[in-house]
Amino acid sequence: MYNFFYNIFSYPFGWVLWFLYKICGGNYAFALILFTLIAKLILLPSTISTQKNQAKTLRTRSKIEKIRQKYAGDQAKMNAEIQAFYEKEGYGSMTAGCGTLLIQFPIIMGLYGAIYKPLSYIIRLDKATVNALSDAVAPLVANSKNVRLNEIAVLSHIDELKAKLPDIKAGVWQSLESFDFTAFGFNLGDTPSMYGWKSIYALVPIAAFLAAMASSIYSFIRTRKSTPDAANNMSMGCMLLFMPFMSLWLGYTFPIGIGVYWAINSILSLIQMVIINKIYEPKRVIAKMMIDESIARREKEANVKEEKALLSK
Repeated sequence: MYNFFYNIFSYPFGWVLWFLYKICGGNYAFALILFTLIAKLILLPSTISTQKNQAKTLRTRSKIEKIRQKYAGDQAKMNAEIQAFYEKEGYGSMTAGCGTLLIQFPIIMGLYGAIYKPLSYIIRLDKATVNALSDAVAPLVANSKNVRLNEIAVLSHIDELKAKLPDIKAGVWQSLESFDFTAFGFNLGDTPSMYGWKSIYALVPIAAFLAAMASSIYSFIRTRKSTPDAANNMSMGCMLLFMPFMSLWLGYTFPIGIGVYWAINSILSLIQMVIINKIYEPKRVIAKMMIDESIARREKEANVKEEKALLSK
């Protein structure tokens, strides 16, 4: 089932990355940056919708609190009234954030599959050749137990594999050798843990950590302003620290290409949050909602008066 989803989502994303790789002059790192930017732009409408729903939640918080106080002794009645209120206000799983996650799922699956398996989804070698190369490279890498990294590792051990696999066609080696998997002197298939924290490779997981921390801190501050009760929750503080340190660990133990993606994604997320929060600042969104509701109410009242006038004639 896991490989099934990889195949469904990763092949089309592999084509996209291959196309971006070509228009970026054969630089995979720039193609990855451009892809991440495009993915952010595709998800922008759902991100804006989420921001607006957060403003809507802020406005209705006082009403929800009144319902809770009114039915404090009857949990079932309280839940029913809150649910009825949500339905009246137009809330649902899609507006509450699940819709955004559903949209992100194929993009995340496809992108990670294309990054982990460049031979299958970007260079598009046949399955038998990919399996032969992956099996042969496993003993040559430190983290050989993580089979997901074998295709990336092939690009770093082409010379050794040539000696081990003389039956592989010359065209395959040419495709692998012409595939530029480097950026700024880094081989994107290398893992920082291979060189240690004192090496220049450690800059990648550190950058991923700092970018994730900056994004988490800004998100926490924004949540604290809009929803103080949620910001005081212990889970919010735990998540603030968990995600950046997870990025640091994974950026150190996974290939540089993955760390670069995480760092870029966090930086773009931070920029996106700052811009969207500036444009769709909760108080401004609430003010516009109130104006729109007033206009709609007046139009409805005018229509009712007009209908009564016509009936009285």
